[in-house]
Amino acid sequence: MKSLPTFTDLPIADVVVPEDRLRPLSEAKVIALMRVIEAGVFLGAITVRRVGKVNILIDGAHRLEAMRRLGRETIRADVLDCNAGEARRLEITGNITAGMTPLQDAIFLGVYQDEYEKLHPETKGGVAGALAKHGMQTTNLSFADLIAETRQVTPRQVQRIVTAGRKLTRVERDTLQAVPHRIAMSEIEKLGKIGDAPLRARAVLALIEGKKVGEALRAAKAEAGVQTPVQDPVETAFITLSKAWARAKKEAKRRFVSEHFEELGFLCADEEEARFEAEKPELLAEIAARREGMK
Repeated sequence: MKSLPTFTDLPIADVVVPEDRLRPLSEAKVIALMRVIEAGVFLGAITVRRVGKVNILIDGAHRLEAMRRLGRETIRADVLDCNAGEARRLEITGNITAGMTPLQDAIFLGVYQDEYEKLHPETKGGVAGALAKHGMQTTNLSFADLIAETRQVTPRQVQRIVTAGRKLTRVERDTLQAVPHRIAMSEIEKLGKIGDAPLRARAVLALIEGKKVGEALRAAKAEAGVQTPVQDPVETAFITLSKAWARAKKEAKRRFVSEHFEELGFLCADEEEARFEAEKPELLAEIAARREGMK
């Protein structure tokens, strides 16, 4: 890959935007950039790939669209001589930290992993281990390790994001990227776990409407006559507390009692009174029987 002699001003009409770009335009960002440009602020050059006489956009779709809407005829561009794979990697790196939504991040990381492992096939899962067994360790990090190191997260977190994105179909990705609101990564992961196609479609619709995947699943079950048991919050808390108490060591239990001694004292007194009231009829009956026997 090499940069052609210099930056140049290209006619906007001559820049081709590929249909398979990973990140769709954000209307809000285009409008914001239009205001910035109108205020006279300089924006960095877009990046294009020259194939024959055609200039194909790599990075800068929002800048390009903002300039087009403002009626500008030319735009500053860095023109590169590169192949399709190199162009894709440049698109990814140009957007990977550009304030993406969780969904866009998942999509980009998936494609980034594919491109990274094309360049470094020895880093693929299973391959690195096999090489190490034969004394041929690679010096390159695995993709998950590389991104984890950059973002200060764990490799497992990176892989979860990638997996969530890969489980979505292209139609689902395009549909969800078009919604105006932000969709949480947890919702994307839940969607990817649904195997039933009609149920999955309902979940997508729920996300479009700003609802949760769980709401769509509960609604579908209700329509099918499957009653979802209503959980008693007190019962749920009791079970959680009981399990924690059972797992705790004696030292931890003693510390808990010490920390909550006064509150536990009141609760124990209440419980003692309640038990007495429950047993009171039986005790009174027993006392009455004894008195009768003494006559």
